[in-house]
Amino acid sequence: MSIKLKEKLINKKEFSEFRELVYIIAEEKERILLRNDLLLIYEEFLIKRGGQIKTKSGSSVYQFIRKIQELFVNEDYIILMHRYDIARYRFYSFRIDTEVMEEITLDEYLDFKDEKVSGPSKPGKNLKIDYLPFYDYTPNIKNPEKIGHGINFLTRYLASGIFNSPEKWNDNLFNFLKLHNYNGQQILLNSSVIKDYGSFYHSLENMLRWLKGKRSETRHDDVERQLRKFGFEPGWGDTVESMVQSMQILLDLLNEPSVEGFEEFISRVPMPLISRVVIVSPHGWFAQEKVLGKPDTGGQVIYILDQVRALEKHLQEDIRKSGLKIKPQIIVLTRLIPEAGETTCNLRKEQIHDTDNCWILRLPFKDEKNNDLREWVSRFNIWPYLDRFAFDAVPEIQGEMQGRPDLIIGNYSDGNLVASLIAEKMNVIQCSIAHALEKTKYLFSDLYWKDFEEHYNFSMHFTADMISMNRSDFIIASTHQEIIGTEDTMGQYESYQFFTMPGLMQVKGGVNLFAPKFNVIPPGVDEKVYFPYYERDNRVEMKREKWEKRLFTDTTADIFGTLDDPSLPPIFTMARFDRIKNITGLIEAFGLSEILKSNFNLIFAAGTIDPMASSDHEERNEINKAHELILRYKLEGKIRWLPSVNKIDTGEVYRIIADYKGIFVQPALFEAFGLTILEAMLSGLPTFGPIFGGPSEIIEHGKSGFLINTSKPELIAKGLEEFHRESSKHKDLWQSVSEAGVSRVRENYTWKLYSSSLIKQTKLYGFWRFSVAEKGKEEMDRYSDVLYHFLFKERSEKLNS
Repeated sequence: MSIKLKEKLINKKEFSEFRELVYIIAEEKERILLRNDLLLIYEEFLIKRGGQIKTKSGSSVYQFIRKIQELFVNEDYIILMHRYDIARYRFYSFRIDTEVMEEITLDEYLDFKDEKVSGPSKPGKNLKIDYLPFYDYTPNIKNPEKIGHGINFLTRYLASGIFNSPEKWNDNLFNFLKLHNYNGQQILLNSSVIKDYGSFYHSLENMLRWLKGKRSETRHDDVERQLRKFGFEPGWGDTVESMVQSMQILLDLLNEPSVEGFEEFISRVPMPLISRVVIVSPHGWFAQEKVLGKPDTGGQVIYILDQVRALEKHLQEDIRKSGLKIKPQIIVLTRLIPEAGETTCNLRKEQIHDTDNCWILRLPFKDEKNNDLREWVSRFNIWPYLDRFAFDAVPEIQGEMQGRPDLIIGNYSDGNLVASLIAEKMNVIQCSIAHALEKTKYLFSDLYWKDFEEHYNFSMHFTADMISMNRSDFIIASTHQEIIGTEDTMGQYESYQFFTMPGLMQVKGGVNLFAPKFNVIPPGVDEKVYFPYYERDNRVEMKREKWEKRLFTDTTADIFGTLDDPSLPPIFTMARFDRIKNITGLIEAFGLSEILKSNFNLIFAAGTIDPMASSDHEERNEINKAHELILRYKLEGKIRWLPSVNKIDTGEVYRIIADYKGIFVQPALFEAFGLTILEAMLSGLPTFGPIFGGPSEIIEHGKSGFLINTSKPELIAKGLEEFHRESSKHKDLWQSVSEAGVSRVRENYTWKLYSSSLIKQTKLYGFWRFSVAEKGKEEMDRYSDVLYHFLFKERSEKLNS
């Protein structure tokens, strides 16, 4: 075999093994194979040859195969994608007749995929998209393992700039300090008193000397007059002690630059001031009650409401410590739905519970005749309405906030796109939060996009993702896997680096993962709602009694099934009723296992038991499938199916399941993060989550929970049966996992940590945007404008025509 490569990938002694394996792959009926398919073929190949599977890890053939993400079989040759490192790839062509394997270019690889689906394309038929040349204004991370730590990289980059070019960077810092005001009132520096860097440095030294002669506990108000005489406005601290600390850190930074000093100074002072925040979430039913379980409504609503409450508290404290008398304001911008049923989604404005100045602001979608769209619209079909929604939102936000916001946060693909449109119009720092990127949920959703388009409109979805993630100042992910996957599997954002949608576009640079804009900030849990089952004094007895009956014995019309023996430990889950959440997979796993049926009950809360009550086709399909599985496996007497539970009650529901020594199972085929996993763990429930996605970063397998393969029902059953066997041997297993889960969440996943990180990053990226990167980013913004108007908008306008 001849291998024309720069480096040896296959050991010479194993060439014959590799050749034989290639011929087996070439005979496969499936013409597109993924990594898991290839590994199964390799294992079968070893068994037939009498090899030991346990020793395959020492094989260069195995090491090569395990890095292949996808492989295409043709009559004459094989094309494959080899992910040799995180976010780094090579592409190879293996000609079967000549036994030659050669490296090919990304363009050749994408062309081959196009031809595989739709035949040879005409020149110019596919739009070519490449964002990478527009990242010349920003430094790039070199080490793939540092992706997701953008804030650390950028801090060091900026600090090194101050060190290497002190005059330039000190001037930048001084000019940035002068920019800040609130409603026309200057903060930090008065530019009419302090006119240039020289006078600023002199005033800073004199101000520090004067302040150090005052009592440390002296309030800002008592020295404000003298501060202003020196040219210093409020914002440096609320006491003399805190003002001295802030100014001393700045003086040290100007004299002896350091990463730590720069980071501490940026995080201490309101630079930029963050007091007005807009959080965008257009799709679904966004309200505080009676929305969970409806289509497109789930963890994202809980995430945002918890985020808002924690963020307001942090901003209040942050602003107070800076010495400013400003009341922070947060607006959640979402859609007004006139036909809102029992929800409040038809109200224009609604204050968020347990907040001082946080509001839900709802604006209607407009149709082509400028009429309000009255009914709910799936997240897959809202694209024609977003341009007008964003346009209408700008004056509404300005009116509510009496000015522009300091930060705008997008949620999910539609919210991120709207956030990018508003941020451009208002010149505001933009943060994107994906929650989940649909591209990785649906297998080959890019390659076979035409087959999905009728229901999912992925051509607009993926274009919106590219525009918003490239325009964003920074991007928050809940886990590292969301960005870059694992050693062997691609991440959600990573999948946007290159892909093709035959007949529409080829993307060879959809996102720059090495730009320092990606960061991991895991969400927290509302500890007022979720706390361990054994904290009896915090539990409400009437609520416990009500939900215990509802979970186990009530016979109301909205509940399906009765339990022959309610005292058996329950297997419990709670989620939206869609294919990815895989509740039907858990039902089938339970039905397949005699061990589980003999020793547990299955209880789940999802959607509604009536398929006709749902307006979402995927949810209806899953509801019908659930009924069919219950009949097929004769689960009467062993199963209870409740409608979705309001968030305020979910904590007690988890705790009751724990009272019965039950377990929580999140059976999703893929889970970007897993808020329900955190909630269940903090409530004291031993928790099972999928090995695919974020749960593997939350759960320490065998200690604070368990990871299971959720790709097949029999594999789910296998994982749960193993727990039953082990807990039968070790009577304290349930208790030890319960306690470890509680500790894991309390130590690592809190909204207080989240809020602190978010505001710290906003300040740093704000400094980067407005003092360094704004001009360099203009070309990328114009490129995004072209894609928006001539690809996204043009297609979305045809959606309802």
